[in-house]
Amino acid sequence: MHTAWVSAAEPSPDRVEVACEHVTRCGGCTWLHITPTRQHVERSARVQTVLATAGVLAEVEIRHAPANTGRHVIKLVAADLPGSPNGFGAGVRFGAYRPRSHEVERIHGCLAVTSRLTALTDLPPLRLPPGLVRHLIARASSLDGRVLATLVVRDDHRALRDIEPVLRRAGVDGLSLHRNDRPGDGILDPAGTTLPLWGIRGLRESVGEGVTVDIGPTDFFQTNPAVGRQIWAELPAPQNAVVDLYAGVGAVAFALWARAKAKGESLRLLGVEASASAVGHARSTAERLGADARFIAGEAGSALPEGYEGATVVLNPPRKGTTEAVRTQTAALRPERIVYISCHPEPLARDLAEWQQRGWKVTSVRTYDMFPGTPHVETVAVLEAV
Repeated sequence: MHTAWVSAAEPSPDRVEVACEHVTRCGGCTWLHITPTRQHVERSARVQTVLATAGVLAEVEIRHAPANTGRHVIKLVAADLPGSPNGFGAGVRFGAYRPRSHEVERIHGCLAVTSRLTALTDLPPLRLPPGLVRHLIARASSLDGRVLATLVVRDDHRALRDIEPVLRRAGVDGLSLHRNDRPGDGILDPAGTTLPLWGIRGLRESVGEGVTVDIGPTDFFQTNPAVGRQIWAELPAPQNAVVDLYAGVGAVAFALWARAKAKGESLRLLGVEASASAVGHARSTAERLGADARFIAGEAGSALPEGYEGATVVLNPPRKGTTEAVRTQTAALRPERIVYISCHPEPLARDLAEWQQRGWKVTSVRTYDMFPGTPHVETVAVLEAV
C-alpha cells in the first residue's frame, strides 16, 4: 500500500516552502521541504542508528557546513526528442530522472548547483543524432569559476563538433568526449576513452593552505569543495606518511601534505587509484608542488611498495565500501591510524564493525553536510589500534 503526506493541523517548524519548481518531478533534492539544520540532524541520526545496529561503539558528532554555494558538479541525462525528417531527430535535451523512473525531466534554473552551472540546465535542444549522447557532466572550479564539461557518448560523430557555440554561450570553457557503449545506467566506462575536443583540458581546485590539485574531465573530486576542505582541515595530523588507497587525484593526501608543509614538517605520500587519468593528474600535482609522493595506477588492495609501515591510511571507497583485500592490506601496514571517508552509512557500518573485530577502536565519527537537500551524508570515521 502506498501512503503519502496530505496535510497537517499545524505546520512543523522544521518544514519550509520549497522554492524549486521541479521538486515534485525531479528525483534529485527530495528533502528541500525540510530546514537545512533538521536535514542534517536526521542524516546524522540515521548514521548513528546504522552504526548501533552493526554494533559499532561510537557517538556521531554533527559538523555543520560552510555557507552553501551550490554543488560544483552537475550530471545531466540525455533524452532524444521525437520527430525527424533528416535522421537527426528534433534534438537532444538534458535533464534529470524523475523519481523512480527513467523519464527525463528538464530542470531549467536548477537551484542545487553553483551559478556557473545553472546555464547548462537551460540548454536548447542540441541537433545531434538520436541515441548518440547519454550524459552531460560538468564541473565548475571554486577557484576561478571555469567550467569543464564532458559528453558521454556511445560513439564519436562529426556533429558533436558543431555544438561548440551553444556550449560556449552556456559558459563551458572546455569540452571532452567520453565513450561508453556499455549497456546499463553506468555513466562512465572504466575502460572507455576520453578525447578532448576544444578549450581547457582540466581544472585546478584548492585543497587548503594555498595548495591546488589538477583535475581531469572524468576524475573524481568532491561535489562541494568547501565541505571537502572542511573535512580535510579537521582530519588528525599524520606523523610521517599517508597511504591513500582510493586516492583519486590525491585530494586528501595533498591536503594533509599542505598542512604539514605549513608547519614546516615533511610528509611522504603514497596513493593507489584505479583511474589512470586521475593518477596522471595526481602525479602532475606532485611534480608541480615538489611533494615526496608516489601514485600507482591499480585497484586498492593490490601489492604496495615497502617502506610505508606505520603510516596513516586513508580509505575513501565507492558506495559499496572496502574489500577484504583492502582491509587485509591495511592491517598489514600496522598503520598509525585509519581514516575512513564514506558517502553510504551501511557499508561504512559493516566495515567499521569488522575493524572492531580486528582489535581497532572507532575514536570519532563526524557527519558533514556534503549533499544539501538530499538524505545523503558524508561521514568520516577515525580508528586507532587498541
